Amino acid sequence: MRITLHAGIALALAASGTQAASFTAIDVASGQTTGLSHNGRIVSGIAGTAAWRWTPARGAEILDGFSDTNGMSAWAQPLAGTTTDGDGNTVAAIAYSNNNFVGPTVIGAFPGGGPGFDGHLSTAYDVSDTGVAVGLAYDAANNPIAFRWTAAEGMTRLPVNRPANYSRANGISADGSTVFGWNDQDNGGRTAVIWQGGQVIDLTYQGEGVGEALASNSDGSVVVGSSVMTEVGSEAWRWTAATGVQPIGFIGFMGTAFGFGVSDDGNVVVGASGFGWDRSAVIWTPDTGMQTLADYAAAQGVEIPAGWSLMTASAVSADGKTIAGWGLSETGMQSFVIDLHDAPSGQALVEAHGTINWNDLTSGPFAGLPVGTKVSMTFRITAQDALNMEPDQATKYPVVLDSFQLTSGTASDLLVATPAGPGLILSNDYPKSDGIHLFSTPLATAGHALEFELFNPGGDLFDSDSLNRINRTFGPEFFEKIAWSVQADGGSTGMWLDLESVTITDSNGADALFADGFDGPAP
Repeated sequence: MRITLHAGIALALAASGTQAASFTAIDVASGQTTGLSHNGRIVSGIAGTAAWRWTPARGAEILDGFSDTNGMSAWAQPLAGTTTDGDGNTVAAIAYSNNNFVGPTVIGAFPGGGPGFDGHLSTAYDVSDTGVAVGLAYDAANNPIAFRWTAAEGMTRLPVNRPANYSRANGISADGSTVFGWNDQDNGGRTAVIWQGGQVIDLTYQGEGVGEALASNSDGSVVVGSSVMTEVGSEAWRWTAATGVQPIGFIGFMGTAFGFGVSDDGNVVVGASGFGWDRSAVIWTPDTGMQTLADYAAAQGVEIPAGWSLMTASAVSADGKTIAGWGLSETGMQSFVIDLHDAPSGQALVEAHGTINWNDLTSGPFAGLPVGTKVSMTFRITAQDALNMEPDQATKYPVVLDSFQLTSGTASDLLVATPAGPGLILSNDYPKSDGIHLFSTPLATAGHALEFELFNPGGDLFDSDSLNRINRTFGPEFFEKIAWSVQADGGSTGMWLDLESVTITDSNGADALFADGFDGPAP
């Protein structure tokens, strides 16, 4: 008996407005951005103690039972923050995109730790793609300590060079190799710390400690932070193992400059500079130096709405082309996203190759083809105003009918138009699984229908949300369930195929930047 595999799939068909050089205000009252996914499509933030998650298609969503969200993995699966435990205490937690169905994952307090303060026992500040969370907890003496947590090992204390003094882990690189934060000096001043390669590295500039390490790129090779004192003022800084701490600028008359985010190549740093409410969102590149984000965005063709003051750039995408932050609008404190990407190409090419493993068709072009015969399928899909493949959703991309061909030698067949399509559905982290689905669709041969459904329960196919950022070939080993067939006579006869490969590429072949935009390594 054949089992239909497509039950339960939902479709997200809303257009996200992916325009070149755009400014988007996030409609959350008093919202402050705290995190951005590596592709710039998912934003996290806080509004008071509430935590929220935003995508272009679905807007902002308050996360039930989750608060104080700080960081996220590269694909925002999960976010890091806090929740309330069974005793009413605030403790570290992580939250996935299905949080409002299953609740957050509780990390808890430090084993044997003290009572904390006002019922606050621990906070997760960040989480890697490898599932390692870091943050702050309280030890037995009720002193703040930097911690590291995994589901297998639980919470452990990160070593520091001054263990009697307070410490905190502010973040972790996406690959889990590098943790960064601070450890107090004996005089109470903070010194940035990097945990990397089994070493605890205190950062200094000209013999003096520098404030806090606040962000890194995905492999931890570039770390940025705040408060390096120079003749200019309290500058933001950029660190690599080769260069050490390098001041990168300060704008304003007083206060401090902060580096809150850095691109993967290390050449775009975003943050803030100034004091209190008298500060500006800033951006640094090697070519431009530090300048206000408003000026930089304007030079890129982005129009900042009247009444807005950009105060903090909290995070930047891996490619440096999407920046999220917060500022003051005419309605009060509000978050924003600036997207500097070029307009997408809008189409992709899908190719599948396989062999016949059963064929009892009695009619049509494929009747009589023997087992083992090669079969190929090619077609193009279109984004229709740049529909985005949202996490925790399935997105339908219309098939360009005149591009479709199902062939085996000289035999071939075509799809025909239907009221609802045909369309290829790409499911992404739904909430964990990925998939490629062309549900039963009529062919030009009367009474014949094509079905092409591939399920990947591990969710390691896609790590990109946009059609023109997909560029990869998948073999059958990626899929737990495969259903590729041509059926006739109400399903009583058919041709079933074994998959050899399926490829999705940009129709224009240009995907240099996002060719690696997937969860796992290319096969």
